[in-house]
Amino acid sequence: MAKLVIVSNRLPVAVSVRGGSVEIREAVGGLATAIKSFLAATESGKTLGFDELVWVGWSGVKAEQETEEVRAKLREMGLLTVPLTGEEFQLFYEGFCNSTLWPLFHSFTVYTVFEAKFWESYLQVNHKYAEAVSAVARPGDFVWVHDYHLMLVPGMLREQAPELAVGFFLHIPFPPAEVYQLMPPPWRTALLDGLLGADLVGFHIHEYVNNFLRSVSKFLGYRTEAGMVYAGRRKIRVGAFPISIDFDFFHNSSEVPEVERQIEELRQRLRGLKIVFSIDRLDYTKGVINRIHAWERFLKERPGWRGRATFILVVVPSRTGVPQYEAMKREIEREVGRINGELGEVDWVPIVYISRYIPTTTLLALYNIADVALITPLKDGMNLVAKEYVASRRDCRGVLILSETAGAAHELVQALVVNPNDESGIVNAIERALSMDPEEQCRRIKSMQERIRQHNVVKWGVDFIHALALAYNDNLMSAATPARILDGEAAEEIASAFRNSRKRLLMLDYDGTLVPHYPYAYQAVPDAELKQMLRDLANIPNTSVAVVSGRPRDFLEAWLGDLNIYLVAEHGAFIKEPGGGWTQLFPFDLSWKPAVRKLMEDFTALTPGTYIEEKEVSVAWHYRNAEAEVGEAAANRLVEALSGLLAGTPANILRGVKVVEVRAAGVSKGAAAKLLYEKLAPDFVLIAGDDYTDEEMFKSVPAAFSVKVGRGETAAKFMAPSYRKVRELLRRLIS
Repeated sequence: MAKLVIVSNRLPVAVSVRGGSVEIREAVGGLATAIKSFLAATESGKTLGFDELVWVGWSGVKAEQETEEVRAKLREMGLLTVPLTGEEFQLFYEGFCNSTLWPLFHSFTVYTVFEAKFWESYLQVNHKYAEAVSAVARPGDFVWVHDYHLMLVPGMLREQAPELAVGFFLHIPFPPAEVYQLMPPPWRTALLDGLLGADLVGFHIHEYVNNFLRSVSKFLGYRTEAGMVYAGRRKIRVGAFPISIDFDFFHNSSEVPEVERQIEELRQRLRGLKIVFSIDRLDYTKGVINRIHAWERFLKERPGWRGRATFILVVVPSRTGVPQYEAMKREIEREVGRINGELGEVDWVPIVYISRYIPTTTLLALYNIADVALITPLKDGMNLVAKEYVASRRDCRGVLILSETAGAAHELVQALVVNPNDESGIVNAIERALSMDPEEQCRRIKSMQERIRQHNVVKWGVDFIHALALAYNDNLMSAATPARILDGEAAEEIASAFRNSRKRLLMLDYDGTLVPHYPYAYQAVPDAELKQMLRDLANIPNTSVAVVSGRPRDFLEAWLGDLNIYLVAEHGAFIKEPGGGWTQLFPFDLSWKPAVRKLMEDFTALTPGTYIEEKEVSVAWHYRNAEAEVGEAAANRLVEALSGLLAGTPANILRGVKVVEVRAAGVSKGAAAKLLYEKLAPDFVLIAGDDYTDEEMFKSVPAAFSVKVGRGETAAKFMAPSYRKVRELLRRLIS
């Protein structure tokens, strides 16, 4: 049985030490609440197959005051504390986490601070967390690391304890690559490498997934495809897992006696008024000032609503003592005071402003009485308040106005979605919400409630753990069966199986596998020895030979068409049987080709030593002759540009050995290899290739003797240093 280790910046409790006594109570926070709900529903992970749960994090008590008594009490609760000194808290948490990562990842670049001492502390603290996890986790245990505070921990764990299943979830947005690029290069590389130490990296929505994959491709040069990052021999899954809430808790809240009492009290106090409500933590990402000004404009432009509607604005203090936040608080208070003074009446206030923490029962009561929830952050990873409001509406009434820049807008599509900077748009939405027919309100609320009910916090956690198990097992199998070196013993093993088989199929890549890579594609013509070798192999009874290449038909026909072998051109687009003509395997949409060629021409003009090779169903940009660093950097930029250009088109981007190629969707060497295998039904198969396009062949026929030429991650069973070793093997088969 495995252990589940949760790792977060803070433990899910609040610890206070007063007069020698220790008090421990449950912490209130989105992350802690979400995970606790998930753990409660799965009996601390037991229903998922875990026999023990450990939560690793900081207790909130500075290391100088954290006694053995505190640590012992936490251990009894399954909580392992990571001690942080006062200085570490300042430099790591207030510094790098909240002055660098938080603003940058929310795209508030003007507030971002890049301080070397912050980064050094971030490194040291992440190392502390990784060591704490390594001390309790054993091979096969599952480690779930949370949020931007601990982005280096997965990579550190991969080095310290490589046999752990490691997942990482980011609870804030991941910024576009152009914003992430503002991070100093050593830091941004280290953070990406840290995350790629995980088997699974999760985000709230696909937008953040795509931002992350673009950054990985742009700054690390790794191949990314279909939600997967290929880093060496490892594959890192990347996916969207929208966090959610305990739906039943909020949906049934109006039946809780204390909440019911407060609902009645609030309705009596606010009798006759329509209630617009919002609650936020004090932060520049929340757009509170924008919201206040939109409400003021609404009351000025729609004076008929004065005295009929009021805005209850709750702003929970955070990061007290930080000048930026103190200034924001003063501005909010000044604007609220001004608006109430200008527009208020003796018996009516435009804005009821609350600047303190409010109890959960009061919050639930406000959710239940609010006619409109005005949730308009400038940028938010998800925003659970929106989901909590919708879930609470047991009476099927209420309208949600939601910012399009909140992750929740991707799910709660029946909300009135607005841009937080569009004041007039918000004003119109408020009027529509306050005037909306009850039937329409109910239709929208019910639809959103059904989404939240089906995709609640338990599903979020279970989906993530299941995806982590799949990702971990994939990497475990890859690590457990590393490719063997194609030495004499391995070659004889293959030759023996060849001799003892009844029907044989050899599928061989061309460039880099049968011939070396040449500076220019036209130079790679087959020599006499190679042609004779292929001829001899094809003449062995019950033996079929196929050259499966990215080359166009005319090249293969001109140089190998006289041999009694199968030819597969353009990565599986066309096939020619021995003695027959060419057949197109798939229908192709090539409408994307002119735009791709134009883009590649631009890159060719900017990058000396590069050239374009156009084929029937693909276009390739070769950079083998460019200066190494210049070529790789240009290739990264080209892949990024192509990703945007080809979004939604029937084309795939391939990153090969010193080549970037775009081919028609659906074409693959794997599909062609599988077709030949099923058609010929051999009991011996040899596949050899040097490129990641050849990995498609290796995977399509798992029973084959597969040979990867050169270094790198591979699904092949054997590795050969160069094309010469492949030729040696073929000669052995002939003899």
